[in-house]
Amino acid sequence: MQFQVGDLVIFYSTFAAFQRNYQDRNPGIVINKKLPCEKNKFDKGSAEILWANGDFSNEHSTYLQLVSSTEF
Repeated sequence: MQFQVGDLVIFYSTFAAFQRNYQDRNPGIVINKKLPCEKNKFDKGSAEILWANGDFSNEHSTYLQLVSSTEF
């Protein structure tokens, strides 16, 4: 997983129905992360996120994108 605790991220999916639920949440801060399970090649890890609207959620790392400083 390329994220570290404290990183600013956004939720992103090409599937519009998934993306719609995060319009009011993005961006978020990684507050905890779970490394991938070595026994499961499909597990890419996950992260606990504190979203801008105050919500918390656990997200698969494949749906998170690191926010660069040039985006603000």
